[in-house]
Amino acid sequence: MKLIAENKFTVTEELFREGMKRLIDLDYGPALKKILIFLAAVWAAVAAYILWKGGNLIPVLIETFALALVVLYLSVFLPRSRIKKGWKAMRERSAGEMERVTRFYEDRMEVLTTVDPLIVNYEDVTRTLETAHLMIIQNTGKLGVMIALDGFTQGTKEDVLRLIQEWSK
Repeated sequence: MKLIAENKFTVTEELFREGMKRLIDLDYGPALKKILIFLAAVWAAVAAYILWKGGNLIPVLIETFALALVVLYLSVFLPRSRIKKGWKAMRERSAGEMERVTRFYEDRMEVLTTVDPLIVNYEDVTRTLETAHLMIIQNTGKLGVMIALDGFTQGTKEDVLRLIQEWSK
């Protein structure tokens, strides 16, 4: 097999957070919006009912506080917790060795780590995402492979995207 491109970089916590934040925003952002709209509608209906019946505003204020806590948890604390757990799991799996070498061949890519090499066929790639410093290649198993945009030692990002596009037809 002919080597088309190669990417080498060290996975840092900062890069991991950047990639995970992008994935979480894409995967959970739309669902979170729907949940927040639903919660706001329920809040508005209950508040309107209480006020219409001439009730006390204290329950509305308590409900507002509770809703704010739910929104804070879903939009801030839950994503942070998921990223923190993911980073810890990655470090444990990698035994502290965070150097990644990804080689792109004509029909597949190979991710070389100290643990187990990972082979991903281009036809199994479901999407590619970009952040400020990374390209993330996701496959059908929802596994995301991080590629540093400045880590190419051979070939370019465009070469990789062309390979993926050719195989996805």
